[in-house]
Amino acid sequence: MTADASAQISRLSIRIAATNGHVNVIAEKRADIDVTGDATVSSVGDATTIIGGSDRLVVRVPAQTDVVIGTTSGRVDISGTVGVIAVTTESGKVTVERAESVDVRTTTGRIEIGHCGDRCRLQSENGAVAVGSCGAAEVATNTGKISLRDVRGIASAHCTTGRIDITMATASDVTAETVTGRIDVSLPHDTRALRADSGDVANRAGPRPADVDCVVTARSGTGRINVVNR
Repeated sequence: MTADASAQISRLSIRIAATNGHVNVIAEKRADIDVTGDATVSSVGDATTIIGGSDRLVVRVPAQTDVVIGTTSGRVDISGTVGVIAVTTESGKVTVERAESVDVRTTTGRIEIGHCGDRCRLQSENGAVAVGSCGAAEVATNTGKISLRDVRGIASAHCTTGRIDITMATASDVTAETVTGRIDVSLPHDTRALRADSGDVANRAGPRPADVDCVVTARSGTGRINVVNR
């Protein structure tokens, strides 16, 4: 399916629904949307809906397109630079190269985000989570390592079993909690951090002390906790 390339494009959006099979979205310099695979395609204005089955879908879209994907099982790969991303899947690895903001929820599967310009919300019941760079981050897993790099906003990471590694690019608040696993938090040089556990933060009243840049809340049931300035 090819949209009218002569029409003026404002902000395109696509919705993809598939039962099984690999979904591959490729954002590139183009003015149309092209779908390869067994799928039903419909468009209303700037919104396109793609319904597939169990075959692989390759969807080529203009850069900065907003993307919503829902699958039962199967890998999801999004390459190039896209806009707002939302992915929900029961099982299957999810990768996003570059996006404006990201919201990914999976039951079983690893999540890998290259760059997220704004908020990054990720949830996996069983699977590791890795983010190369992002704005604010909100991540939760049951089992699996969490790795957040170059975070430029508030960071929140929670898991039951797994290590948590967080590298902050700004002096923003951090919350990291795991039942079993090590926690490492790296802060920018000369950051003045108030170290607290969950109970301290919940019970502390009043404004933040003037000599504090951020609050780091870290708790691990059976693991070591390291908070350092690099």
